[in-house]
Amino acid sequence: MPRRNKSQKNNPFISYESCHNKRRYINEKDAQKIAELQMLENMSLELSVYKCDACKFWHLTRTKLK
Repeated sequence: MPRRNKSQKNNPFISYESCHNKRRYINEKDAQKIAELQMLENMSLELSVYKCDACKFWHLTRTKLK
């Protein structure tokens, strides 16, 4: 008799807690545009954009990226 329940693939758990409260931008261009506007408003601010591995959206950071 064939098995009815198909085994499910194990998907690694990805926590969205780290970016839950962050603003998300659909693409790099939009994120960069917002970063530039914020840096113009506050000249002492240095922002970078990065693509989040957890949610696959773009975020801003004050950390300098390589």
